[in-house]
Amino acid sequence: MATQRKRLPPLNTIAAFEASARLMSFTRAAEELHLSQGAVSRQIQVLEERMGIALFNRRHKEIQLTRAGLIFQQAIAQSLNSIRRAVTVIEALDTSTVTIAASNAMASFWLMPAIIDFRTQHPDIDIRVLASNVPVDPWKDPVDLAIRYGDGQWPNVTKFKLFDEEIFPVCSPKYLESHRIDSISDLPKAELIELEADISAFNSWDTWFEMAGMQPGQLHKSLTLSNYDLVYRAACSGKGVALAWSYGIPHESRETLLVKPLGNSVKTGLSEYIIHTENEELSAPARIFLDWLIDFGGRSIWT
Repeated sequence: MATQRKRLPPLNTIAAFEASARLMSFTRAAEELHLSQGAVSRQIQVLEERMGIALFNRRHKEIQLTRAGLIFQQAIAQSLNSIRRAVTVIEALDTSTVTIAASNAMASFWLMPAIIDFRTQHPDIDIRVLASNVPVDPWKDPVDLAIRYGDGQWPNVTKFKLFDEEIFPVCSPKYLESHRIDSISDLPKAELIELEADISAFNSWDTWFEMAGMQPGQLHKSLTLSNYDLVYRAACSGKGVALAWSYGIPHESRETLLVKPLGNSVKTGLSEYIIHTENEELSAPARIFLDWLIDFGGRSIWT
């Protein structure tokens, strides 16, 4: 015998609850829904009677969610995120636009040159970039692809490794001419440019020396900067020696604006990946762009 499905409450009562729970006010929910406060209160009452439990604690001029209300709000929020994502995916089925997310540094120093190269070969495919240092979840955010840094141990995503993280010192040719750097032991005496950011777990000179197997003692950190773009500009201007990523130096700067004073480098064991939602069929433009980026990743590393 088939199990009878429990009917959902009326959608207008769910809408009234969602707005009230999000705004924590029947009055503000009524304004948003273009209803009277009394209408919203009645819809909430109908919903509570239908579910057989209170969803709000009413106090003088304020409301609070009960435990049942909190559970229901979380379920509705998850459902709305799924609906928004479905709408985004559906809208993208017949479009040539591909949306990709990446960190600020990755977007600026690797992804943008890749896109410029890609567009010369595929001018009919438009690329939209979401640059943010807040990790993007392709299940929740409206993106086709995302570049994510880490160990690759993420559930419910399909991943493709772009390249391993490798970090090494760089400086301008002019700086190297005036400073003797013949071995790693010469680096502590140089003017070191420090990146004070969380784009990598290994961006500091102290960590780099430790992984390189050296205890340098006191370091001369002449500049501490908050983002990689400033570090790159300072190094190109001859202000000292910076740490660079194998993918983080534009092709046109290699051996011209910046050089490797030493052959020493550190591999961190972490990598950059392209990910998308597991078991989801990408659009044809997104698949073309993904395959192209994977190939470009193998060609773009400064070795």
